[in-house]
Amino acid sequence: MRIIYIDVDTLRADHTTPYGYARPTTPNLQALADRGVTFDRYYCSDSPCLPSRTALTSGQFGISNGVIGHFGEAARYRLDSGHSPHPERPLLGQRLGDHGWYTAAVSMFAERHRAYHFLGNFRESIRATNQINDEDGSAINRVGLDWIRRHADEDDWYLHLTYWEPHTPYLTEPGWTEKAAASGPPPAWPEQEAIDGHQEVYGARSALDLHYSVVPRTSPTPHNAPDQIRTRADFEHLINGFDGTIMYWDQLFGELLATLDELGIAEETAIIVSADHGESFGENGSYGEHGHANEAVLRLPLVVYWPGVTDDLPDSARHCDSLLYNIDLAPTLCDLLDVPVPPGWQGESFADAVRGEQIGSREYLVLSQGAHTYQRAVRTRDHMYIRTYHPGVMKVDWEQLYDVTADPHLTHNLVEEQPALAGEMRSHLAEWWHTYAGRPGALPDPMQTTLQVGPTYYNDPVMYADHLRATGRAHLAEDLERQLSTALGATPVSWHASEQSWPAERRERMVRRFAGVAAPPATRSDELD
Repeated sequence: MRIIYIDVDTLRADHTTPYGYARPTTPNLQALADRGVTFDRYYCSDSPCLPSRTALTSGQFGISNGVIGHFGEAARYRLDSGHSPHPERPLLGQRLGDHGWYTAAVSMFAERHRAYHFLGNFRESIRATNQINDEDGSAINRVGLDWIRRHADEDDWYLHLTYWEPHTPYLTEPGWTEKAAASGPPPAWPEQEAIDGHQEVYGARSALDLHYSVVPRTSPTPHNAPDQIRTRADFEHLINGFDGTIMYWDQLFGELLATLDELGIAEETAIIVSADHGESFGENGSYGEHGHANEAVLRLPLVVYWPGVTDDLPDSARHCDSLLYNIDLAPTLCDLLDVPVPPGWQGESFADAVRGEQIGSREYLVLSQGAHTYQRAVRTRDHMYIRTYHPGVMKVDWEQLYDVTADPHLTHNLVEEQPALAGEMRSHLAEWWHTYAGRPGALPDPMQTTLQVGPTYYNDPVMYADHLRATGRAHLAEDLERQLSTALGATPVSWHASEQSWPAERRERMVRRFAGVAAPPATRSDELD
């Protein structure tokens, strides 16, 4: 048996064919889904990039493994002392390796995010290029397909491939955007009325600050994304760029499938396709960003093809509707491979669903965002509750409650209208927190211990408030400053923060870097992407 895990950065589930998207963006992924199982309610426990992949490969929530964000202590993986992995909480790759599997990766994720613990999953880790950012997917195929060819006659290997498409700034050629535009109508929402309302929503990657990162910038890829979102035409321009990059990735995926056929190992190779997170396109007023603990960001695609298991399933078994976490995948793989599941992992196997059987579902999930805001969400089958602990530089409500089934774009906050339901969701969040951080032996919740610094590594709130004033939005700057002063306004405390996300020298360095530059060149080495 061979296993290939396809890790597609920022692949929003409902923009793919297996999840019913109107545009034919992913015919090759659909071909895999026709032979596999599609999981309709699969969510990352922690988002975005670094927390999600850490949760996936550690089998633990970020509140336990220590990684809930992208910076400093919020991004510090809790290693065990000694000379080998702890037997109760090894990484997924370590567990597979201990039971005879050769593990390898073509990815520079570990270096891009300084996530060196990720390398512990693999005996062999390859960077396709010398860049430490969004290398083109063709480079992944060049190296990854070569690896597959060299190991085609071997058994029991696990290969992890990371593709950065369709992460911003949509670096594909204009022809892919044009292909997306010609493939069918774009999503009907947000309509112009919603876009008009979003002009008053602030934050990096909001409608008027679509490319803001440290300083205001125009689109680095104008053929794929506009400078701002003011009209439906702007939105369609942006979504065509996003969908075009998905189409480009799907073509690369088709090359991988064809290679397996050519080598004669397609029916002996399991393929898993998923993502680290999704993307907002108007939800919470955010565009082309994964900065909220909302449905658009937290829901992931997951398609599993397992030879000899999923090939002949009835159509009724090709979709699973159970509420699942990405931390469930590690125990699922162990279950399918008859590898014992470590007791320290916090996920639950859904291998029976891969086998075509009906499985139960959790009553709710608790999900986290820690890079652009500090938020946790509770997702039930119909509703989502979002609690904000730190806004970063985003315009957010401290509490949100949505009927996602009836209101999939989260346009109507029900917190005031449904107090009983809001109270029930709060209790779910509290119970989850006490389970993982409120018992003997539990380590502190990293979202709480880093709350004074917060998720401000990518944007300095002081500089952003100055930007709002400079662009005629002083009332929004004042609102941001009120949000950031709430915690200390009523009960001042004396405490020494362990670190600063924006010390003076870093602020000055970035200002100098972008001084007089409206749009830095679209490269794959921008430290802020």
